[in-house]
Amino acid sequence: MATAVRMDRRRFLKASAQAAGALTIAFHAGPLAAAPQEGGAPAPKPLPDPNAFLRFGPDGTTTVILSHAEMGQGMWTGLVMLVAEELDLDWKTVKVEHAPAAPPYAHANYGIQMTGGSTSVSSEFDRYRQVGALARTLFVEAAAQKWGVPAASCRVEKSASR
Repeated sequence: MATAVRMDRRRFLKASAQAAGALTIAFHAGPLAAAPQEGGAPAPKPLPDPNAFLRFGPDGTTTVILSHAEMGQGMWTGLVMLVAEELDLDWKTVKVEHAPAAPPYAHANYGIQMTGGSTSVSSEFDRYRQVGALARTLFVEAAAQKWGVPAASCRVEKSASR
């Protein structure tokens, strides 16, 4: 019959490392995809809040808030370029910042704020493109209203509404 041994956390970790040669910690990262609705199609994701991802400065700069850490995937260029293309921003006026810990910055696939698995660009491609497109639409509509012209006659160009 085996006897129970009381072991504190430190002794457990030390014994585990000696026995296995490494320490493995597992965790659950949540669902991998949106739950299917009736008919089998995944639920559409809501549009992101552009205020959480973009900041427009009085000096003409645009700051893109990135929800993941740069770990070699090129997201500080790739995701920012998606926004810059949608808004036709002058690259010299673009700044980048890391996002704070907050719900809007949760991983698009896993539902928690994280970076890993080379998923930053692939999982955020649509969200950052949509943020840029939504901001462009808001700028065009605001300019059209201010100038008293149809929105179809307005566009963004080189970091400005025209």
